Amino acid sequence: MIRSMTGFARCELPYPQGILSWEIKTLNHRFLDIQTRLPEALRAAEMTFRDVIRQHVGRGRVEAVLKLQHTIDEKSHLQCDEARLKALLSAIGRIETLSSFSHGAPSLDALLAYPGIVTEIEVDMTALEPVAITALSQCLVLLNQSRQREGQALSEAITERLEKMEILAKAAHARQPELLEAQERKLLEKLQALSVQADPHRLEQELVFWAQKMDNGEEIDRLLTHVTEIRRILQEKGSVGKTLDFMMQELNREANTLGSKSLDAETSKASVDLKVLIEQMREQVQNIE
Repeated sequence: MIRSMTGFARCELPYPQGILSWEIKTLNHRFLDIQTRLPEALRAAEMTFRDVIRQHVGRGRVEAVLKLQHTIDEKSHLQCDEARLKALLSAIGRIETLSSFSHGAPSLDALLAYPGIVTEIEVDMTALEPVAITALSQCLVLLNQSRQREGQALSEAITERLEKMEILAKAAHARQPELLEAQERKLLEKLQALSVQADPHRLEQELVFWAQKMDNGEEIDRLLTHVTEIRRILQEKGSVGKTLDFMMQELNREANTLGSKSLDAETSKASVDLKVLIEQMREQVQNIE
C-alpha cells in the first residue's frame, strides 16, 4: 500500500529520571532528507537514530525532535550526602570545643555551599539510549500508520481519475471510424465541387495514408496500458512516488499526441480533459513516498 510523504507522530516513554518524547514530522522531498534535534547528552547516538529512521522511511523530509523531561519528586535528580553532612557537623562541633571563641550554628547556605553535600545524579546515558531507540521505533510505526491512511486516500483519488480517463479514451477511440468516414465524404464532396476526375486508385492510397496518419488507436492502447500499470503500482509496497511521476509524464505524452490527431472539436475536448485529469493526478503523486 502506498504512503503519503506528509505525516506527524508523537511518542513518550518513561526512563528512571523522567520522560523521553519523540516528535516526528515528514514533508514532501525528492529524496530522503533527515533532520534531527537532540539533547546534548544524546548527540553521540545521532547516527543510530538516523539508521532507525531509514528502516521506516524511504523518501521525504523527516524532522525528528527528541526531548528529555526530568521529573522533580521524592526521587529527584538532586541528592544529599548524609554521611558527609554528619561528618561536617561533627567537625564544626569539635572546632567549637577546641576553640576559645564562641561560634554560632552554621547557616543553611554555608552547609549547601560546602563541596559534596548536595550533588546532582547524572543520567545513565548507556541505559537511556535503548529507551530512546525503542520510543523512536514506536513513533515511526505510528507515523507510517498515519501516512498509510493518507496514502489510501491519495490512491482512491488517483484511481477515480484513472476510471474517468478510461471512459474518455475509449469513447474517443470508438468515434474514430465514424470520423474517418466523415472526413472521406468531405474530401469527395470537395473534389466533386471542383469538377475534378480523381484517379480512384490514387484517391484510395491518399485516404489510407491519411487514415493511418490520423489513427489514434496506438495512442489509446498505450494510454490504457499505462492506466493498467499505474493501478498495479498503487498496490505495491515501498517508495513508488518517482515511478508514478514518470508514468504521469507518459500519460501526458499520449494525451498530447491524441490531441494532435484530433479530427473534431469533441476529440480535442477529450484530449484537454485527459490532460486536466493527468495534472490532477500529478499533484497527488507529488505527495506519495
